[in-house]
Amino acid sequence: MKKIILSFLIALVSFYSFSQTKKPATTTQAKAKSTNGFKWAYIYEDYVFDNYNKVKTLDSEVKKKQEIYQEAFNKMALEYQTKNLDYQNSMKNLDSMTTEKLNAKLKNVQEIKSATEAFQRETEKEIQQMIGDGILKIKEDIKNTAEKVANQKGYKFVILRNKNESLMSGKTILYAGDGGRDNISDAVLAALGSPVAIKK
Repeated sequence: MKKIILSFLIALVSFYSFSQTKKPATTTQAKAKSTNGFKWAYIYEDYVFDNYNKVKTLDSEVKKKQEIYQEAFNKMALEYQTKNLDYQNSMKNLDSMTTEKLNAKLKNVQEIKSATEAFQRETEKEIQQMIGDGILKIKEDIKNTAEKVANQKGYKFVILRNKNESLMSGKTILYAGDGGRDNISDAVLAALGSPVAIKK
């Protein structure tokens, strides 16, 4: 399911930066600004999504919703199969069935089939909407938190990138010689209430 969510993320997110306009709050930030000019930071988009607790919550809620809908769909599908089999058997014994009864059975089968197909379409649409809305909210949380963290640390811009960059991603960083110093992913996750244990 995370792959589904991440695929939605890739479709929804383009390469962008967050511009900070607030003045530095400390003398340390001011010194860094005057020494280095505009300071840039970055967050690993895929890393944040893998560790943000709201992504895990969304994943769990989507799975529960899918299970409920799948159970309901299975019941409808079973009813369709049963009614259709009954209709097919009636077709083999036309002498014992009036035209009205036969047509009524056929109509019932068609109605159940239409209802089942409509249910499947609507539930799939609802799930997609649920994922899309959830991701948009998560993106907004990450953006707002990245702005706060960047302001606290004196950064003027924050770039989104992926931990496993691909030259085809459209967001490739060809070189980053900061040794991870300007990676604020963990700081953003901590501010989002999803701190990650640092491996020693």
